[in-house]
Amino acid sequence: MLLMLSKSALATVLKDQLKELEGIGRTVPRTAFPASLEYDGASALVVKGVRRCGKSTLMMQIIDSRFKDDFLYVNFDDERLSGFKTEDFQHLMEAAEETFGKTGNLFFDEIQNISGWELFVNRMLRQGCRVFITGSNANLLSMELGSHMTGRHIDVELFPFSFREYLLAKGVPLPEGNAYSTHERAVISTHFKDYLMNGGMPEAVISSNMAVLAQLINDILQRDIVVRHGIRKPAQLKSVVKFMVANAGNSITYRSVVENFSLKSPNTVQKYIEYAQETYLVFKVNRFEERLRRLEKNPKKIYCIDNGIVAYHMPDHMEKNGALLENLVAIHLRRQGDDFYYYRGKTNREADFIAPKHKLALQVCYNLTEKNRLREIQGLHEAMERIGIQDGLILTLEQEQDIDYAGRKIRVMPAWEWLLQTEKQSIRSIKRQKQSDADS
Repeated sequence: MLLMLSKSALATVLKDQLKELEGIGRTVPRTAFPASLEYDGASALVVKGVRRCGKSTLMMQIIDSRFKDDFLYVNFDDERLSGFKTEDFQHLMEAAEETFGKTGNLFFDEIQNISGWELFVNRMLRQGCRVFITGSNANLLSMELGSHMTGRHIDVELFPFSFREYLLAKGVPLPEGNAYSTHERAVISTHFKDYLMNGGMPEAVISSNMAVLAQLINDILQRDIVVRHGIRKPAQLKSVVKFMVANAGNSITYRSVVENFSLKSPNTVQKYIEYAQETYLVFKVNRFEERLRRLEKNPKKIYCIDNGIVAYHMPDHMEKNGALLENLVAIHLRRQGDDFYYYRGKTNREADFIAPKHKLALQVCYNLTEKNRLREIQGLHEAMERIGIQDGLILTLEQEQDIDYAGRKIRVMPAWEWLLQTEKQSIRSIKRQKQSDADS
């Protein structure tokens, strides 16, 4: 039987963690930051996302902005708290008050590691506290939030740096409008090529050390999947997940993976992918279907949450550029919060992404050539017809052009320009919503 943690031991952990938090760099304002500042304390603010994507940094930014001299911070992803039990929460609050004084602004990193955390958070909310939570396991968070905190939480999903955030981290000034000088285009295009290959994990971007990505995926697999789910064949799990990451954007079926790795059952593959999804490492994109029952039966496409992780695990002999550009666009669509699919018609013509509700159809092609041009246009055109829209996009590395094809308009543009424009539109939309709320 494990003993309760002493208040003196908890106080030591709290002081050590506060020093670590104060040492976090916080120079890059995240797109999620303004939404986080709107939090009014009536519910818990839950920041979710893959490990090391900047959740603790976002917390520090919130603290600096609103609660600099009045807060409590606890990181439960600390081996000294591995024996923490539900009853230790009371000791924790007593130790914190005796050490720092009483506060109603509570910041908890990875609290889902502690059984019964949602009961404690509910009690703090009833007492009028503001509660900020981070988590890197979607399933554990969603179970407790859904069963015990319905209506008492606001979710913010945090991603690795967007391209806009990446440029800010690199000190690249961004133009106010959508027009770019020749010099600005050259600078941004050069940085985009680095971003395409290296991704946006904050630690890797700021340190320019891609080796941290290897440790990151190993931590996710070992600590968040193998240990948490009691995987009996960890080597098999790691092989399958790393294979998925290296083949981001490829259409797969569970049975094809079973055959590739000589596994016993498609259920095993399905579980491995679900576990990886829980950690926000990968996400699935379904083939577009009007019939719900066919949606789950079709092959899926798996994408990875960060391009640097994909590039790190792709074999050197593989052609990376096209796959990485497609993965980057998928991440951006996911970040925008759109429901989107890939399209494959009865003629086997394809479009990489469609979002019917937002009237969006787009193709991703690293370099549009005479050889692939007609195929890309025809696949996109068929998808546009299917969802009933007149305008489509082909995103490339650097090419620009307007195409009229069979009565529909297709714009060819650099992917980086689309990334910056759409993120800017999202920020403006948030500001307009805030102004509308303030006026009402």
